[in-house]
Amino acid sequence: ETRGNPQWANLPRKFNIAISGSRDDFAHTHINDVGMQPCAHAETGEMGFNIVLGGFMSIKRVAESVDSGMWIPADRESVVTFCEAILRIFRDESERKNRQAARLMFLVEKYGVEEFKAAVIKEVESYGRGVKVQDQQPRETDVFERRELLGVHPQKQEGKVRVGVHVPAGRLSQTECRDLADLADKYSAGEIRMTVEQNLIFPNVDEGKVKEMLAEPVLGKGSRMSASPGFIEGNVVSCTGAQFCGLALIETKGNAEALSKKLEDLVTVDRPIRIHWTGCPNSCGQVQVADIGIMGGPARKEIDGKKMAVPGCKIFVGGRIGEDAHLAMEPIASGIPLDEEDLIPTLVDILKKEFGAVDKN
Repeated sequence: ETRGNPQWANLPRKFNIAISGSRDDFAHTHINDVGMQPCAHAETGEMGFNIVLGGFMSIKRVAESVDSGMWIPADRESVVTFCEAILRIFRDESERKNRQAARLMFLVEKYGVEEFKAAVIKEVESYGRGVKVQDQQPRETDVFERRELLGVHPQKQEGKVRVGVHVPAGRLSQTECRDLADLADKYSAGEIRMTVEQNLIFPNVDEGKVKEMLAEPVLGKGSRMSASPGFIEGNVVSCTGAQFCGLALIETKGNAEALSKKLEDLVTVDRPIRIHWTGCPNSCGQVQVADIGIMGGPARKEIDGKKMAVPGCKIFVGGRIGEDAHLAMEPIASGIPLDEEDLIPTLVDILKKEFGAVDKN
């Protein structure tokens, strides 16, 4: 049977559940309908999840998730039951006439956070499965640095490492897919994991084989892929773009890959700078979470003495991910043409003013 569960086949709109296993929050819980953030119970020490609700991105509104005031144990029964309770309420009570208002955040706001919490707890208890929803637990407050996914990093298993490989703009050819599959068969027991940032992780690589792996042609100088990309090109994210999406106003992936390489040639930065591209205001490329977000939009440029409509963009600055997540809601610039002669100087200026970039010699 591959038809799925008919119980949830008629939701008012899409529903995203993000579960993070560490404080790094690699799942980006703050922009999903239900986000589960790991947190030990303050009294018992039992591991569980603080729940955040209502994060989403759309053409009409972008919203960051809010604390629900709820904590659940990190066992399968509790997690499934809790999600089922929220889905039931969402399915039966959410908006069905106005598609733009058919996301969980609107229902939470309609109830009020405390009232929605009470409704969820009542629903969970009605299932009679012994699942207990408790009050939100205090988050850890000590200094924590979000880990990097690209490059070679030790695992907790002795003698094993994970190797993060950059995939420019998240785009792979058929040949590249086969080459990467062969790489996995040879070094990571056929396993490849994908990141939210459109890159790849090869887990459980023998520490003694790393040098050999990095010397493989698929990760060499002639390849698009690399385990040690620059701080700019290695952190580009892009939506599908106009080549294959009818909603996109601009081509994103080709521009994202080309311009990131150009920026690497022009400036030096001392830390990863996340640049996200999205072709339209639906923000599938999640520009609001990026250090620099580029959203397709209208622009005008003087050509042969006349102002002409050209592909352009809005630019967002200052989004954050991880424990200190923050969405950059408003663009700092609009109507910037996509031509390199217009966009590159604008991006270089932002990199210098906001992120301490310096010219390369």
